[in-house]
Amino acid sequence: MSGLKKDVLFLRFSSLGDVILANYTAMRIKEKNPDFRLTWLVDSFYADIVRTQPWVDDVMVWDRKRTKNRGFLEILRQVRRRHFDILVDMHVSDRTSLFSLLCDIPLRYGCCKRFPFSHTHFSFDDLMDTTLPVNRCKRYLYAPRTANEAAHVSVPAGSMTIGLAIGASYAVKRWPVRRWIEFCQLAESKGLYLLLLGSGADEIGMAEEIVSEAASRYIINKVGALSITDTIALINDLDIVVSGDTGLMHVARALGKPVVGLFGPNFPGVAAEYVDSLGKKYICNCRDSGCEKLECSRQCLEDISAADVFEGVEDLLSNI
Repeated sequence: MSGLKKDVLFLRFSSLGDVILANYTAMRIKEKNPDFRLTWLVDSFYADIVRTQPWVDDVMVWDRKRTKNRGFLEILRQVRRRHFDILVDMHVSDRTSLFSLLCDIPLRYGCCKRFPFSHTHFSFDDLMDTTLPVNRCKRYLYAPRTANEAAHVSVPAGSMTIGLAIGASYAVKRWPVRRWIEFCQLAESKGLYLLLLGSGADEIGMAEEIVSEAASRYIINKVGALSITDTIALINDLDIVVSGDTGLMHVARALGKPVVGLFGPNFPGVAAEYVDSLGKKYICNCRDSGCEKLECSRQCLEDISAADVFEGVEDLLSNI
């Protein structure tokens, strides 16, 4: 399709990690088809991230939290009025399959067949170079610009900065607070500056406990203090990020940062090669690791020692 001028609707509403991974596909599509006009339809919470990307020409926003299903129908009407040539549906859901079926776009690319006739193509081979997987791409995210001083690292010149993404959507995916405290104490002995990252009430409480118990002058607590775009801008200034399987891990990887990934009940949904493309990975010793039992009562990441993770960080720092 290269050289043909087409209006493309790129559909990925959320969540953070999935938006970041979808950004790689958007980049590759525009790389092969520079004449395409790519419009991204996204949840309002992630719109500022998408607007920053140079391969995105326009953004359509759905405020899902405020408008819910009423907003879905209004967005569908707007899409039908714009007469797009191609739909790229990055979801695997009944809702977006229904959207595809009703959007009046002639060419509709989907990741998975769910409804009859909802999509016309289930391979992206003619849209992008699929021989270049995400794990072989060094960087596929542009950090938003921000005037917020809190989104910039303020440490002595020459100091090494480590981002600690302490939270996750499920408790079983989080490295226990006591492990973070042990890691912070090890890092203090080497004079490494640690920036706590995250949001939400649980993570704010975790951060306060880490700061109190670690009692390190090298900890800078940013949890709950930054917007998602400011957090991305901050990660862009860091040297390394330590994270469980959460959206900020995908952000750091997409920015080309060395990442120390901590895994227990699940792994990123792309491929094992993606996990291997991180700087380091640590997987719990549980025989059921990767089980995807997100309500499991066993805190399996407890098995991953702070000493092992710190050794991995030191190894990565030696190569920076």
